[in-house]
Amino acid sequence: MKKVKTVFNIISIIFLIILIFWITQLNYNDLSYQENSSAYLGILSTGMMSLALQLIIRGVKEKK
Repeated sequence: MKKVKTVFNIISIIFLIILIFWITQLNYNDLSYQENSSAYLGILSTGMMSLALQLIIRGVKEKK
């Protein structure tokens, strides 16, 4: 189980790096959805995947 937790933590760190990348891609001069749609969708998808991974990690901890 410790190996599974380590793998999920590594994947979570990778998603955090991708999330930081998408935040840097925002055009802060014009925050409209039309201008930043790909960045907003990237932030939303990586945020949701990070949340899902954290919930999976909690589920693995509770199964012990």
